[in-house]
Amino acid sequence: MSDTLPFTGTIVRVELDGFGIVHFDEPIGAQANTHGVFSTTISSTLPYRDLRPGVHVSGEAEADERDLAAVKTLRVASPIPRST
Repeated sequence: MSDTLPFTGTIVRVELDGFGIVHFDEPIGAQANTHGVFSTTISSTLPYRDLRPGVHVSGEAEADERDLAAVKTLRVASPIPRST
């Protein structure tokens, strides 16, 4: 059974198809997950316009016995300014 837990972390990868990886600031869940994945199919709230490597985020993820947690929601904590 998975638990939905709050987290903070940093985006390490974002793909054009909506897939991405978050490195958690602190491990979450019983298995001490250090990373989570997000995508358009497993996540409900994603601010894609502001997601890029290095952006600090917070949100909720489902953690269970898998190595990666499933990120359900993301909020941008400190966006990196876009260059013009």
